[in-house]
Amino acid sequence: MPNRGVLPLLLLSSLVLAGCERVVNVSGLDYQPRLVVEARLERERTASSADQVIRLSVTQDVFATVSQSAARGATVRVLDDANQATVFVESSQEPGTYRAAAMALPAGRPVTLEIVWGGDTYRSTEVMQPGVAMDSLFFKSEFDEVDTGQNWRATIAVQDPAAQRNFYVWDQWIDGRRLVSPDSEEVTRIVLSDDQFNGAKVRQFQPYSDWLVRPGQHVRVRQLSISEQGYRYFLALSAQTNNTGTPFGVPVSSVRGNVANITNPSKRAVGYFIAGEYSELERRVP
Repeated sequence: MPNRGVLPLLLLSSLVLAGCERVVNVSGLDYQPRLVVEARLERERTASSADQVIRLSVTQDVFATVSQSAARGATVRVLDDANQATVFVESSQEPGTYRAAAMALPAGRPVTLEIVWGGDTYRSTEVMQPGVAMDSLFFKSEFDEVDTGQNWRATIAVQDPAAQRNFYVWDQWIDGRRLVSPDSEEVTRIVLSDDQFNGAKVRQFQPYSDWLVRPGQHVRVRQLSISEQGYRYFLALSAQTNNTGTPFGVPVSSVRGNVANITNPSKRAVGYFIAGEYSELERRVP
C-alpha cells in the first residue's frame, strides 16, 4: 500500500509541472521610446578647433529585435555663451549621426546643446573643461608583479594642477581598437577625481590595468577633462554595468543623464553631454 504522504506530494509536483507549460502573454506595457544622446565635444588642448560628432538614437521596447534605431531628422545645434550657434548636419551615409566641422570651443566657457526631435526640444549646458597634459606614456608591470616584460600595461605620468579640482576620463586604443566601445567586452570607463592627489605628480598610473600589451603593438591613450557632474555620471553608470547581483552590489536603478526635455520634462533623454579638452599620447610597445 503506497504511503499516503507520497500521493499529495506527487499530485503537487504534477500541478507544478503542468503550470510550467502555460504560455503567458504579456500585454498592456506602456512603452515610451526615449531619445539617446551621445554628445561628447572634445578638442586637443593645443588645437584651436576640431570636428565634432553627435549621435542620436531611440530606445526600443523589450521585445524589439534591435537595441536601438537611429533618430533621424533632428535639428541639432550647439550654442556658445554669446548665443552663436553651430548647426550639426545629419550624415546621408550614417542616419542619426550629426557632424560639424572645425568648431572653436574655448576652455572655461559654457556651451549649450539643443536638439529638436519628435516634437520635443532637449537642452543641456556644460562648461568646456580645460585639459591637462600627460607627461609621458610608457609600459610597466603592476606594482605587485615581477617586471619581466611579459605582463606590461600602458602607464602614464601626469602633473595634476593645484589651482582647481580636476576630473578625468581615459580612453585607450590597442592597434586601433578602442577598449570601451558599444560592442566591446570592456564596459567600464576609467574615471578619477584628483581629491587624493591634487597638485601632485602622478608618476605611474595605469588607466586600464586589466589589459596586457605585447611587443610591437601600437597603444594610444587619451586623457579627457570632464566636469564633476560628468564624473558622477560615469561612476553611477559603471556601478550599474558592473553590478553582479550579489548582496554587495548596488541597487538596480536607471542612470539619469543631463539632457533635459524642455517640452515634456518627465520624458528626459538617455545619455550625457560632455565638453572638454584632452591630451593624447601614443607609442609602440618595445
